[in-house]
Amino acid sequence: MDNLSRHFLAALLAAASFIFPAAAGDSTDNLQGTAAPIPSDRWETLKAGLPPCVSREISKAEQAELTEEESVYLEFLYRSMPLPDMAGYPFEYWLANVREAIKARKAVSWEIPEREFRHFVLPVRVNNEALDDFRTLYADTLRARVQGMTAEQAALEINHWCHEMATYAPSDARTLPPTATIAAGLGRCGEESVLAVAALRAAGIPARQVYTPRWAHTDDNHAWVEVFVDGRWHFMGACEPEPVLDLAWFNAPVSRAMLLHTLAFGDYRGPEDVIRRTRSFTEINVIKSYIPTRRTTVRVLDTDGRPVPGAEVEFKIYNYAEFYTVAKAVSDGDGKAGLDTGCGDMLVWAHKDGRFGIARASGETTDIVLDHNTGDSFGLDFEIVPPPEDPIPSSATPEAVQRNTLRLAYEDSLRNARPKGNAAVLDAFRQKYPGAKAEELLGSLSSKDLVDVRADVLEDAMAHCPGEFVLYRDCPRVSYEPLLPYFREIGEGFHAGTAREIFAWTLANVEVSDSLNPQLIYIPPVTVWRTRTADSRSRDIFFVAACRSKGIEARIDSVTGKTQYREDGLWKDVRWTEETPETARYGEARATYSPVSWLGDPLYYRHFTLSRIEDGTASLLTFDESGESSWKGLLSEPRKLEEGYYMLTSGIRKADGSVSAHLEFFEVTQGASATVPLVLRHTAGEIAVIGNIDAEAAFIPEGIRAEDTAASAEPQTILSATGRGYFMLALVQDFSEPSIHALRQLASMPDVLDAWGRQIIVLGADEDGCRRMDGYLADVANVHYGTDPDGRIRKMIADGCMIDSLRLPVVVIADSFGRVVYCSQGYNTSLSEQLKTVISRL
Repeated sequence: MDNLSRHFLAALLAAASFIFPAAAGDSTDNLQGTAAPIPSDRWETLKAGLPPCVSREISKAEQAELTEEESVYLEFLYRSMPLPDMAGYPFEYWLANVREAIKARKAVSWEIPEREFRHFVLPVRVNNEALDDFRTLYADTLRARVQGMTAEQAALEINHWCHEMATYAPSDARTLPPTATIAAGLGRCGEESVLAVAALRAAGIPARQVYTPRWAHTDDNHAWVEVFVDGRWHFMGACEPEPVLDLAWFNAPVSRAMLLHTLAFGDYRGPEDVIRRTRSFTEINVIKSYIPTRRTTVRVLDTDGRPVPGAEVEFKIYNYAEFYTVAKAVSDGDGKAGLDTGCGDMLVWAHKDGRFGIARASGETTDIVLDHNTGDSFGLDFEIVPPPEDPIPSSATPEAVQRNTLRLAYEDSLRNARPKGNAAVLDAFRQKYPGAKAEELLGSLSSKDLVDVRADVLEDAMAHCPGEFVLYRDCPRVSYEPLLPYFREIGEGFHAGTAREIFAWTLANVEVSDSLNPQLIYIPPVTVWRTRTADSRSRDIFFVAACRSKGIEARIDSVTGKTQYREDGLWKDVRWTEETPETARYGEARATYSPVSWLGDPLYYRHFTLSRIEDGTASLLTFDESGESSWKGLLSEPRKLEEGYYMLTSGIRKADGSVSAHLEFFEVTQGASATVPLVLRHTAGEIAVIGNIDAEAAFIPEGIRAEDTAASAEPQTILSATGRGYFMLALVQDFSEPSIHALRQLASMPDVLDAWGRQIIVLGADEDGCRRMDGYLADVANVHYGTDPDGRIRKMIADGCMIDSLRLPVVVIADSFGRVVYCSQGYNTSLSEQLKTVISRL
């Protein structure tokens, strides 16, 4: 470590404890007009020993003419700011955003308590997105839009504005900043909620992004927004406006959640349960404000029954065929660790000193014994049951919902009419660099990258690539880091010429401290180069970028996550605990599987996953989500794997959301081949009749307006459209996230549906929505489109299947006698797999 880095760490850690008393940021006293000036020696303490590029920015605070409020709030931000924010954005950026926050607070008619202002209005950062100029660009527009409204009215109105800007579409894990989401007009739930929180804060409404890291009853996760109105927090679906607060499509699914959490910037001292507290943020658990909960307490014991203090405990939820860690804790002196959770099952995993144990937590107290050693071969079965469904009630009237639906359609038209994308940058680049190399460079970037990639990034990459384009040498994208130009600056500044020399320089000169960036927000390689400081993940990305800048192929392996460079035609692993990189040792493993009639080739992420266990913790191998990511493609034959200890997780999710899971532990040794069973436990037998409907019920076929049916055409019965035998009936809601998921899942299985050969009816609420659905199922045969304008078919299904409140989308399989053998309602990411199972057994 060089002296500069030592001083940097010492100064930041000292400043974090000196500048403010621990709880000062959470005082509820209003600072407006009462804040004391910040003594100059505090700024000096903060900047002492920092890299010049950071110290220079903080020095501007001493020279600037700041009000008392500005000074206090700037200090609050700087003392908790993660490294990428401190090093990546100038003082002027933070001052402009602080001033906008203060302006918003003074402009609104509602009271904002000091605690909520500091943690949920003042911060620019929402989650892990790259920061942008959204607040300074849009604050005036948003405040004008809500002028004269109450806080509740303003929160609902801002969400309508967000819906005008963007709607839901799935995408990769990189989180776009708000301005890029607006440019795209699309975003996944994490991006929609970042946009909504940023907009609400800009308008002077305390807001935070809440998310369930994994659903317990179905695969996937979800993020939304909470707003602080009239003294308490309320939820909203981001960019999915409703007529009232505390109403969203997930009112029912959230009742089955096991954990709901959010991040509060700084040292937050609120009433919520704290999951962890870091120098930059406080992670809090908000599940108690949604559903009945329990305190799930784990007691870690050794094989003699004695408590084990200091063991790391992981709370895990089954999702995408993996037991995903949603929270961690360390056992106390009595061997205990706890978490507020929903009233369902979790898997708990504890480890210490090479020993570990696993148990199902299904009640308030669970004992977990450290009865296994790393390297043990064994298998375990678990039955995992999620919480029961109990939808959160809403006060919205049918009339208000109808008015809101009409407004959403108008907002869709505004969004659809607005130009989108990054065409000016891309077109100019193509004009300047016509030819295959430029297209290969653009093709190496994701569709999301093309929405916000800057011209200087593309120019920098092209200048670096004088010859043939090579993906792992010339692509500016390494992982999910913000794209900034780096090839020229790093390449010209580095005297090292080989990967081993770059490795040695990085090991000696880049200070790694995850505590300065506890959220592991991606730091651009050029920022690491300038500050000589990084977290562990950004250090790895920097090494790859530095190698590429010197013409050396390097990558982060997409499956194992290992940092690698190519030497003599072989990929070498970088191990930062070693003095030199090394070539990994490999063995082989295969899994045996006895196919059942309805599941011939289990899918990765749907039925099984493989994880490598290091230092007591399981790390998922992230194979591509492609046709080859199945048992046959991955493990039916011996597969080369790095030497180590592995866990094969498998499971079948049932229609009620419960899971029959199996864990198989085994070791892979160099030059040897391991064989393990792929266990998928299922219940054999016929499918039960779960309800009844009237197959003679009528719908409005596509092309017929509901008001014209009496004069010009007859409604069509389900039976006349489907004929005798089994059929599928789907009711969807235009452009809602759950309905889009359902249509996409149906579209993902055309071979299964075509082989089944049965008729499929897809019904929307109106003719316009019906037309918009056509494109989703273009490759599926035997599809009939129509509408259920008066909701009679929806009510019939609810009554026939004894469902009190039927939520869209609804997918039913029934026969011409009206016997229902399958019914899915609401958000269900296991829909396609459940349908395949049911169809195969009919």
